[in-house]
Amino acid sequence: MRLVETFKNLGPGIIMAATAIGTSHLILSPVAGARFGYELLWLVLFSHLFKYPAFEFGPRFAIATGGSLIRGYQNVPGPKNWAVWAFLVTTILQGLVLLAGMLSVTAAILVASFGTFSLTVWVVILGIAIVVLHRMGKYPALAVGSKIAMLVLTVISIIAFFAAPPSLSDLAQAFIPSIPTGSLVLVASILGLMPTGINVAIWHSLWALEQMDEWKKAAPDKPAMLRLGLLDLKVGYILSAVLAVIFVSLGANLLAPRGLTPSGIDVAVTLSRIYTEVLGNWMFPVFMLAAFAAMFSTAYSVMDGFPRTFSRLLVTLYPDKAALKRPDDPAYWGFMAVIFAFAIGANYIFPNPVRMVQLIGLVSLAVAPILYGLNYYCVTRLIDDEAMKPKRWLQLWGLAGLWFMTAAVVFSLYIRLG
Repeated sequence: MRLVETFKNLGPGIIMAATAIGTSHLILSPVAGARFGYELLWLVLFSHLFKYPAFEFGPRFAIATGGSLIRGYQNVPGPKNWAVWAFLVTTILQGLVLLAGMLSVTAAILVASFGTFSLTVWVVILGIAIVVLHRMGKYPALAVGSKIAMLVLTVISIIAFFAAPPSLSDLAQAFIPSIPTGSLVLVASILGLMPTGINVAIWHSLWALEQMDEWKKAAPDKPAMLRLGLLDLKVGYILSAVLAVIFVSLGANLLAPRGLTPSGIDVAVTLSRIYTEVLGNWMFPVFMLAAFAAMFSTAYSVMDGFPRTFSRLLVTLYPDKAALKRPDDPAYWGFMAVIFAFAIGANYIFPNPVRMVQLIGLVSLAVAPILYGLNYYCVTRLIDDEAMKPKRWLQLWGLAGLWFMTAAVVFSLYIRLG
């Protein structure tokens, strides 16, 4: 019975894991394994390790203060609302490239499954379908189907992993840092998107507020609610780390020996070989359906999440603007139109899903130190209850993560400019 209650209280952490699987895991992890074997496995784990505090700060701040990190950003010292403006700029940059990448990968699955149209045409069709679903409010049934598909994708990936398991010497490379020649862009992308972009920590604080009523039923006070919130986060975070290792291993064991690397418009077909090689050709339609549903769900969330965040930020910055509070939410729909138009143009000019995802990673890495630092300030300076603040060891862990992400940005710029 207690186990049932625990699963009932899981929510935002699982959403975070689903967001991660739709970007870094399904594309970057198999590419890393296919191109460099297990040499970048350490980086996948290091990225999870050093970014963990940034993600914990989201639900911690929400439960401790009853507000999202956006509210915390309003109270950061300095020029009025500068932190909110900084987050607005990162939201615009990430919203543009992330939707383009998500629609590109989802469209590539449809190209592989049906052909018929070009990648760009499928991007247009997908975007219109998502807009219609938003306008009609008919997404709940599709959301259930997408969760089932995500579960199917996870299960078949675990089966494939145990059908072609790595050796202990392969796994030992997780403890041997190295940066193979020609891997810099991939390394930067992994750091930016593994497990996902730090902007999701801000979203997580919003999701935690929505989950608060359920947590209040199961917890007598804030410390108990925090324990529930952190358990939820850890379940999703550990799931993300395990699946990331599995996808790297599948790329190294099943794609690399055959000289296959997920790339270009054929990315979905190459990824399907992971499953058909060990489970049979009957897995092709199963994988395509599960991958499509998972990616479509992620694209839907992105096409809603960024405009919703954009709209909320504008209301925060301009609370007296009546036009921003109209029932039809013009800022929401306007920003959705902008990122959709950008996605169409980007995929027409540059129809390469893998490169799109790598671009997302580069942008996410560039803004990571800013968001990490702001989140750190909010939980260490803006929480009044000492019992709800992060312990000293977690603060040190957070500082180490902040320095790690900053060093990664500086190193990447140095190598590129050098």
